[in-house]
Amino acid sequence: MTENDEEKFDTGSLRCLITVGANAQETETFHKYNWFVTGGVNTEAFMNTDGYVTATGKIGAGLWINPWAGLKLEGVAGNTHLLTDSRGQVFGGHLTYMTHLYGGKKYRPFNLNAVLGMGFYHHKFGDILQKYSYMNILTGNLGIQAVYNITPKWSVYVEPGISLQPKYYDVNDKDKLTVSAYLSAGITYSFNNLFDNISKGKSKEVAAKPVNSAEIDRMNQQINDMRAQIEGLQDELEKSKVVDARKKVVLEPMREMPAVNIQFDTMGDYLNEQEAAKLDDIGVWMQDHPNSISVVPFADSQADVALEKELKQKRVDAITKVLTEKYGIDRKRILTASAEELGYVNKTQAAAMIIFMSE
Repeated sequence: MTENDEEKFDTGSLRCLITVGANAQETETFHKYNWFVTGGVNTEAFMNTDGYVTATGKIGAGLWINPWAGLKLEGVAGNTHLLTDSRGQVFGGHLTYMTHLYGGKKYRPFNLNAVLGMGFYHHKFGDILQKYSYMNILTGNLGIQAVYNITPKWSVYVEPGISLQPKYYDVNDKDKLTVSAYLSAGITYSFNNLFDNISKGKSKEVAAKPVNSAEIDRMNQQINDMRAQIEGLQDELEKSKVVDARKKVVLEPMREMPAVNIQFDTMGDYLNEQEAAKLDDIGVWMQDHPNSISVVPFADSQADVALEKELKQKRVDAITKVLTEKYGIDRKRILTASAEELGYVNKTQAAAMIIFMSE
């Protein structure tokens, strides 16, 4: 395999790595049994009455069992505004069932949930209503919850809906039911990401770029070429028992992780414009990904062991300097490995190989 073939293979491997990273967005799975805490406010206006309105605050916790079933329990407290501008108090608890109408299959900035709930409330009137200083009631509600995900863990919501409850404010018809309209708003924090496999450091959904048929054909051809090259490498490894050390041929072991070859000038550590551009691409990629890299240096001659060791180190230092000084990559993420450790039969070449490590 020629050096040009190696370069094509390694560049294709890097494309595959980037493609796999982008496609990871498509394999997101809903995080089941995800606990969360929430807080908010609620206002309510009765229908077909003279305008009884309540305003309350609420705080609670809940659990998303799966995309289609979530439970939330909240404590509620606030004021009741009656006809005569007198004020009462209300305290209670509310249990809500939630299910995703939109956003349950993939992480999205906006979700839409249906909610169904029931609550127990204690209303205190003091001496405002004759015969009653307090009243306990059961309520039911149905609503639509619009959610905006600020991050995979933090979200805000608005929830309009209707509520069914007794006429606690009417002494004569206190056992009759009435319908009210309500509006809730609040904030929620989930203890785990809503979806697994969301790219780290990115909370926004990555929009898929349209790919035309010509681009798909080109990518398929690249994949087929890579397969053919891999098969050729396997044949070489099977057939080659002894390699002439005087020939500048690098017989590579099979690698599971993609790599890129960086070519230097003969017996030096100078990088031309084309090779420096490869390091620029790697530096940008490392800024967006937490992975480390392993630099495998080669040398042109094995005649002088000390000179070979010095040349290899210079090539490692040249790569490290670009990535750390130009792109701010942590030195700890740039590892070094010898060709012998990776199973190379012949180590002569004016190059250094950068292998992309898994997280």
